[in-house]
Amino acid sequence: MIKIMLVRGIGIRDIRAVLKISITTVLKVLKSIKYRIKPKQSHYDRLEVDEFWTYAGKKKDKVWLIYAYHRESGEIAAFVWGKRDLKTAKN
Repeated sequence: MIKIMLVRGIGIRDIRAVLKISITTVLKVLKSIKYRIKPKQSHYDRLEVDEFWTYAGKKKDKVWLIYAYHRESGEIAAFVWGKRDLKTAKN
């Protein structure tokens, strides 16, 4: 159920509230997903790139999410989870 809600774009805090589970549980599921996005277009004139970090369980286990967003369509064109380093950014 969590995976379906995440894929459909429901926020982490909303999932926590609806399912009455911890944010840590939601983040653990999100971190474990091997989901790949297939962009709807082969070319975009403009994408916005943003990032944020969070942790699942222990604060020392930081995870970065970097994503590319197409504002006009509201589409997430790509994303990657990982450490905040060049290797993750190149994925």
